[in-house]
Amino acid sequence: MSRVGHTTMKSGKLYALPLDCFNAFSASLAEESDRARIIVVASWIEEFLKVKLMNEFSKGNPDARKDLFANNGPFATFSGKINAAFCAGWIDGDVYHDIQVIRKLRNSFAHDYNAMSLDEEPCRKLVESLRVPRRQFYDWGRLRAASTADGVVIFTGEKPPEATEELHITGTHTFRMALPIVVSVLVANLGIVFATDQGGTVAKIKLPKHMEPDEGQP
Repeated sequence: MSRVGHTTMKSGKLYALPLDCFNAFSASLAEESDRARIIVVASWIEEFLKVKLMNEFSKGNPDARKDLFANNGPFATFSGKINAAFCAGWIDGDVYHDIQVIRKLRNSFAHDYNAMSLDEEPCRKLVESLRVPRRQFYDWGRLRAASTADGVVIFTGEKPPEATEELHITGTHTFRMALPIVVSVLVANLGIVFATDQGGTVAKIKLPKHMEPDEGQP
């Protein structure tokens, strides 16, 4: 995982991640097993939350700030970071729901020694319950796939005329489709900054209009 760095702005020190960390995040989606994939993805989400917290709680002295993330500190756990971000109004309700789902999946895969798969019914249902992907796919959770002469088509409802054999969309593939959308909205919600070069230049993610939360959503 990329280390958190800082850049100096006119307003003072700002904690940031290197822009190329998204390459590492994308690589985590291609992990060899569902267990590894979910654990690494959850770690990335926790890192994004930590950067936001580090920037918001940047006053005081180094010892006091360090205590916030110590073993018994308020931001020690993944759950604590999620709840702090939601209660502070930094993330919208859909994002809060979805990263809680990912946290539950992470806990299940991390603490169960038996072989597990995202294609198993309980895990697949959790993935299909994600809300943020509906901003990109209005019928998320009901997607189907079929082969065509040119490749594969993803659809809902009636099978398209050009489609031939219907294919199974695995839970792993569904998860890999959802996560870039969830993480993009999370990072935009948090206003995370990314260092683009060694000169201190930073960038933020800006969402297209259809990816923004509905007005009035908590």
